[in-house]
Amino acid sequence: MTTTQRWFAVLALSSMLGVDGVAGAQAATVPEKDAAEIRAELQGMQDAWNRHDMKAFVSCMSDDVEWVNVVGMWWKGKDQVYRAHEAFHQTIFKNRQLHDSETMAMRLVAPDAVVVTEVIPADAYTTTDGRPQPANRNVLTEVFVRREGKWVLVEGHNTVIVEASLKNNPIKD
Repeated sequence: MTTTQRWFAVLALSSMLGVDGVAGAQAATVPEKDAAEIRAELQGMQDAWNRHDMKAFVSCMSDDVEWVNVVGMWWKGKDQVYRAHEAFHQTIFKNRQLHDSETMAMRLVAPDAVVVTEVIPADAYTTTDGRPQPANRNVLTEVFVRREGKWVLVEGHNTVIVEASLKNNPIKD
């Protein structure tokens, strides 16, 4: 599914749910059973990352998953997501660990679609050109859909939090 097709799907879902605009959508609460299943998948991904087992890392992803990493690399399909993560875990991330989420929010945006946003601390690493990167925190946005009774990840986006910029956020919670 292309990005345009996904956008139109979101608009169609919003219309079906009676939402006047995507920005104004008030998503329903995720049922606890579903939330627990999704949290288990996310924990499995974190555990796999920390073991550097990228086959296990992608095991909860759909074949058509898309992933955008922190520097804007856009991988399409489970094979690309696997190969990219495998390459980086052999090199720059071979010692990098993820830590438990500081915060996590789940929104049921359609009967079988949940958007997860979480903040995850991560260890330092060195880039492929040898520049050390400090430990940081990342905001991940992950979209899960229920397919054949199982929650699978269909979209992921990872953004590094620039701590110095947070003080300039015009929206403060």
